[in-house]
Amino acid sequence: MNTIEQKVSSIFREQWTINQNEKCGTLIEAMRKDDHTVVVPVVDNHGVPIGLVEKQAALLIASNPLHYCVHQNKSVRGLMADKCPSFDENTSIDEVASTLLKEGLSLSQGGFLITRNGEYIGVGASTDTLNYLVEANSRRAIAMAKLNEEVMDSVRYASRIQIGLLPTKHHLQDRLHGMDVIWEPRDIVGGDVYWRSEDVGKSFFTVALIDCTGHGVPGALMSMLVLSSLRQIYSENPEIGPGKALAELGNMVRVALNQNREDCDSNDGFDAGVCKIDLDKRKVIFSGARTNCFVIPRDDEPVLRVVSDRQALGYPGTEPYTPLEEYELSIDNYRMFCMASDGIFDQPGGPNRIAFGPKRFVELVEHNRQVDPSSLMRTLHKAAEEWRGDEVRRDDFSAMAFAV
Repeated sequence: MNTIEQKVSSIFREQWTINQNEKCGTLIEAMRKDDHTVVVPVVDNHGVPIGLVEKQAALLIASNPLHYCVHQNKSVRGLMADKCPSFDENTSIDEVASTLLKEGLSLSQGGFLITRNGEYIGVGASTDTLNYLVEANSRRAIAMAKLNEEVMDSVRYASRIQIGLLPTKHHLQDRLHGMDVIWEPRDIVGGDVYWRSEDVGKSFFTVALIDCTGHGVPGALMSMLVLSSLRQIYSENPEIGPGKALAELGNMVRVALNQNREDCDSNDGFDAGVCKIDLDKRKVIFSGARTNCFVIPRDDEPVLRVVSDRQALGYPGTEPYTPLEEYELSIDNYRMFCMASDGIFDQPGGPNRIAFGPKRFVELVEHNRQVDPSSLMRTLHKAAEEWRGDEVRRDDFSAMAFAV
């Protein structure tokens, strides 16, 4: 049984009593001879406790000769404490401690009466109560530490599974001049993921950056649903466009979570940016749901921000999603394409504790427009972390850049 749930009877002490008519000097001498006494109940002529004398307080008075002379021939009633707490033997130690503290009594000195069916049977020392609580908290801390380690072991193993579902760096970079990602879940696992379609022997392939509802384990579960649904869509139709793929993905996730019913309890979905790269036709087709694409021209023109659809996908609703708008971008005109999750844009920091924001992101890309994707991702990561400073990480942290 947990120590904090033990009854006060477990710290029961048998204790002699003293009649209310006895003199203080008699009580003090008896206390001096008894090393184990903490409090002494004062009883009336019927043996019923009417108060408590704290040994420490009584001996403090006796240590002053003048005070002792004044009190020694007086009734012990004059030494009684202002309060005389009493508890049934079946009261929990936790409740006893809480009551004592609420009444303004200390747990480091004094004591209380213990009764059985309303009859006095002994006393409890406040220090015993304190010791049991300390022991209980210690045991609880050990148990919580063990439980936490077990949970963390499970989460770390889940991270291995989630990482195994993500494309390898070699697969990401295949047939591109360069590609890299930032992927840092806030809580070891998370809802942000990146994806690339399987090679089907064609001149085109698709990449995506996805931000699912939540972070930690709930976000990771959502990401696994989204990734498996995305694979199914592209295995059935490798040539599908990003706008139609996103609509189908939103519908599949909505149905999988029963969010197409009016009585659904969940409210989950995702943001995403999807790029279909067609090397033969020399174009990139982009479509996004609350995820923009930032494009670096090959000439000196400013970085282009391709604005996505404002709706998130997969959330509750009965009306099916329709294909999202697509944007065709010429590979001959643009050399690098970037996307990032709102974990970067919404992270507060800087001197005024404001969000990093898309404007600051565009400026960073503009200042680093000649570098390769890996260098850009390293620079972005450093800038975002410096911006965050000592602020708490709010969300998963992910971004993607590729050059064609």
